[in-house]
Amino acid sequence: MTVQFIVDLSEAPSGVLKVHMKFPSTGKEEIVMPVWAPGSYLVRDFSRHVFNFESNGIAKQLSKNRWSIESRGSEVEVDYDVYCDELTVDTSYSDESFALINGTSIFFYPEGKKDCEYNLRFKNQGKWKIATGLPEKKGVFAAEDYDHLVDCPILLGDIQFMEFNVMNKKHVIAWRGRMIRGKKEITEDFRKIVEAEGRIFGKLPYDRYFFLIMTVPDEYYGGLEHKNSTAILYPDYKLLDDFEYKLFLTTVSHEFFHTWNVKRIRPRELGPFDYTKEVHTNLLWLSEGFTSYYEWLILWRAGLVKEDEYMHHLSSMIDYYHFQPGHTLPADSSSFNTWTKLYKPDGNIVNAYISYYLKGELIAFAVNSEIIKATKGKKSLDDVFRGLFADFNRNGKGIEKKELIEHVSKIIGYDASELVSKLTETESEINFNRYLQEMGYRVTRKFADRKTGSRGFLGTLLATEGGKIVVKNVVRGYPAHKAGVLPGDELVAVNGQKFTDTFTRSLGKELRSRKVDSLKHLKPGDDVDLYVFRKNNLFNLKLRAGEEPKETVVVKQKNSIIKSKMLSG
Repeated sequence: MTVQFIVDLSEAPSGVLKVHMKFPSTGKEEIVMPVWAPGSYLVRDFSRHVFNFESNGIAKQLSKNRWSIESRGSEVEVDYDVYCDELTVDTSYSDESFALINGTSIFFYPEGKKDCEYNLRFKNQGKWKIATGLPEKKGVFAAEDYDHLVDCPILLGDIQFMEFNVMNKKHVIAWRGRMIRGKKEITEDFRKIVEAEGRIFGKLPYDRYFFLIMTVPDEYYGGLEHKNSTAILYPDYKLLDDFEYKLFLTTVSHEFFHTWNVKRIRPRELGPFDYTKEVHTNLLWLSEGFTSYYEWLILWRAGLVKEDEYMHHLSSMIDYYHFQPGHTLPADSSSFNTWTKLYKPDGNIVNAYISYYLKGELIAFAVNSEIIKATKGKKSLDDVFRGLFADFNRNGKGIEKKELIEHVSKIIGYDASELVSKLTETESEINFNRYLQEMGYRVTRKFADRKTGSRGFLGTLLATEGGKIVVKNVVRGYPAHKAGVLPGDELVAVNGQKFTDTFTRSLGKELRSRKVDSLKHLKPGDDVDLYVFRKNNLFNLKLRAGEEPKETVVVKQKNSIIKSKMLSG
C-alpha cells in the first residue's frame, strides 16, 4: 500500500500550499496531522493552518487534528490547503521567492498506516529547484514510511548547489539566499566539519547528505536535525563578520553531529514517534547538551577556531550558567520539562530553570575530563559515543540512562553510576575550576571592565523593543529583584537620566541579543533612583546598586594530557 501526496505550488507566492492526498481504503478511515515536530519540543498544533478541507467520502472532524472519512470506493482522496507563514526550521513557509516544507506541518497520515510507503510529487513548480534528502525518480519522491517522509525537509526555490565527498559519500549544500562568503570557503569548511565528526564514529550512516541553508536579511536563527539532512536558517548579513561566521559553523557542526546523537543514538522515548502529544524524556541533556559540547570542540579539531577562541567560549558558558540561579535544577528535570519551560519561558525562567543545552554541554565537559584523567589520556568521550553507535547498529533501539552509564563505566574503568547520577540527578555544583586547571589553565575571575572594577548592577536581563528598554528577566538575589522590578517593565530613567542602551552591555555575540544592565557611572552601594513604566503606569523605585558578576578568565600555563586528548579525540 502507498499513500500518495501531490503538492500544488500555484499559490505558494501567497503562502498557501494546496495538497492532494490519496490512499487505498476498504471503509472507514481516520487521518491525523501531527501536533509537534521531532527535535522541537513544543505543541504547535499544525492543523490550525489547514483550511478548504474536502474529501471524496463522508468526512467528519473528530478533534483538532483528526478527521474520520467514510470512503465511497476503493480509495480515499482528500484535498486541503495549508497556510505557511511561519519562517522557522520547525514549520513550513512559502512566499514568492522560496518555500520550506517540514512534513509534520503539511502531511496527514492514515491511522494505523504510518509504516506503509509514501510518495510525493509537485505541481506548478515553475523554475524552482528542489533539495531534499528524499530519494527521487522521475519527479516522484519516495519514503519508506511516514517517519521517513517527515524527517526529510524540502527546500524549493532559486537554490545554489555545492557538493563535496567525504568517506565516499556525497554531501550537497543547497543554499537559498545571499551567500556573502565564497563557495570555495563554505564548501571547504563544511567538509572539514564532516571529516572531523566522521572520524569519531568511523563511518557515515547515510548514502547522501543535504545541508539546506536559508539566509535572510533579518534576525532569524535556527537549525533542525534529520537523519540525512539538516535545515539551517541564519541572517545573511551576519556572515560578513568573521566571528559570526564561526557561530554559523557551530550550528552546522551541531546539527550534523545529530546525525548520530539523537537521530540514531536516541532516548528510547523518541522513536517510533507519537505525533499526537508531548513525548517526555530525561535524556535531552545527552541528545542536545552533549551535541552542544561537540559543536565547538569539532571546530577546534578541524582548525576552524583557535584554542583561545574555544576556551573563551567554554569560560563564557560557565559564567552564563552560574549567572542563572536556576542552574542547580537537575539536568533530568530540565529535559523532562522542556515542553513547558524551555519552549514556553516566563519571566522567572532564569531563577527556576536551566537549559539542558547549556547544562548538558558542561556535563559533557566534566565527563570527558574525568574519562581522560582516569585513563591517562588513552580514552575519551569519543569512545563512549563509538560504543553507543555500535549498539544502535546492532539493535536499532533507543537507549536509557543505564546504558549510557554502562558505556562510560566500560571506558573509564570503574562504575560511573555515581558520577553520572550526581551530574544529572542532583543540585550539586560542578567544580569547573578543577577541570580547567587540569587542562593546564590558571583560572581567575575579573570584572568585565578590567580597569575600573565593578560597575553598578541591578540584576536584570534586558531587550530593546520598539526603541524601549524592556526587562525580560529579573535575577534572584540582586537589587532589582529585591526592589520589585518585574519582567515587562520598561526602564525609563535612572538617577535623573534617560535609560538608554548606554546603561546596558551585551553578554557577548555568542549569546545573541542577551544583555544586562550596566550602570557605568555608579559603583556598588550607590543609591539608585529608578523609574519604570508598568502597564502604562509610572513607578518610582529606590534601591542600591549591587556588584556585577565577575567573568572567568583562563590563562594557559602548560600543556596537559587532558587538553591534548580533547583535541585529538
